[in-house]
Amino acid sequence: MRIRTLKTRLLFISVLTFLSVSLTGCPIWHSTDTPVDEFALTEPATKSKFYLYVPSDYEPTRKWPLVVTLHGTPGYDNASRQAKEWKIFAEEHGFIVLAPKLTSAQGVLPVSHSSRMKQLATDEKRVLSAMAETKKRYSIDERNVMISGYSAGGFSMYYIAMRNPNKFSTMVARLCNCNMKVLKALPVSSASRKIHMLIFFSKTGINPIYSKHNPIGWQSWAAFEYLRRQDHRSIEIDAVEGGHHRHPEVAYAFWRKYWPKQQ
Repeated sequence: MRIRTLKTRLLFISVLTFLSVSLTGCPIWHSTDTPVDEFALTEPATKSKFYLYVPSDYEPTRKWPLVVTLHGTPGYDNASRQAKEWKIFAEEHGFIVLAPKLTSAQGVLPVSHSSRMKQLATDEKRVLSAMAETKKRYSIDERNVMISGYSAGGFSMYYIAMRNPNKFSTMVARLCNCNMKVLKALPVSSASRKIHMLIFFSKTGINPIYSKHNPIGWQSWAAFEYLRRQDHRSIEIDAVEGGHHRHPEVAYAFWRKYWPKQQ
């Protein structure tokens, strides 16, 4: 079988990569052992499942930071894995983890623009409903909420953060896909310009075969340059070593710089 065009070759490689990785998913390289487990709840707006991790020393007399972490393409990633990858940091550093199930997290196979927009609208409802449910149950510091996407979770991360900037203090894109057509159609406001933003991507792409064809790198730079032109000054971009790894520690370190003092 001959693969004639670069576009076709990249699609072919993407499908092969997806099929191989989907057997096990993207691994979590650090320990996930914590005194208590993550658990699932159902948000009321769309009846979708989401996962929470609440540290073992939680007590309601203080306000707790919250990370809303958005998973990548199913097969590679899911909401449960996001909760598992973040929970050891939450236990050690004292914050709550919320990991919703998404419909728009597809970064391998083509998705039409109309379908993507419908999925993003659904995901916005899911995330906001899950956040509201979490705030009913737990004492959340609304000044200190990070939204972080991994891989194809970037589609919903940009959409939700830009449309609801008053709900987030920090946004971190972890090797995230970005649809520039969608991003450019989203509102830009004084509130969104106050969000502390970090976009980082892998120097080598998804895996070594992508070292010269790094679409997430291109998309990351395009998003960064566009947001800078829109006068988002509290934004940084970086390239990290390794392949398409999760790197919650990089996101946490950036977020931690901007934590306000406890109330």
